Amino acid sequence: MEYRFQIASDVIRDGLGLELVDSTGKVLAEVFRCDADHSLKVSLFTDELPFPLMEKLVLMARTELGVFEDGGPLPKPA
Repeated sequence: MEYRFQIASDVIRDGLGLELVDSTGKVLAEVFRCDADHSLKVSLFTDELPFPLMEKLVLMARTELGVFEDGGPLPKPA
């Protein structure tokens, strides 16, 4: 199966997401940058995903989602 990554803006949730999408266009997972509460959240929309894809999604989110809307930095890794 082929996968791609896409950026999606969400005005209702007040933020920006990096989505993992399959070849049919179904969103499988997302890292969401919430500008309202300065958080990063991961959501999975399927039961199983290959670890390398999830790892790539999370690492890409650190760079692709940039900074919060007010210019504040993303949370530091634990």
